[in-house]
Amino acid sequence: MSELKITESMIKSQIKDLLALKGIFSFPVTQGLGSYRGIPDRCMHYRGKVVFLEIKTPAGKLSEHQEAFWRQCLDDKVAYWVIRSIEDLESHLQEGE
Repeated sequence: MSELKITESMIKSQIKDLLALKGIFSFPVTQGLGSYRGIPDRCMHYRGKVVFLEIKTPAGKLSEHQEAFWRQCLDDKVAYWVIRSIEDLESHLQEGE
């Protein structure tokens, strides 16, 4: 019997559902031709601020462009969370970063 591999798409779906269940406004950031490289997967409003969410598998790594976007968020004091699971999101929400 093979193990179920958790994909990034599965985690994205779980994150979307959990945020909706909690009544937290969020939306996916769609990428297409001409979009900004490194932009996060999702954006939400939480406790009076905008939070960018980059969703990765447990083994996933940020690309060079994603790291540059993250550093810009740090410099500008904009919340940016790398989320690898529902538990990861729950932890961030409880901390209210």
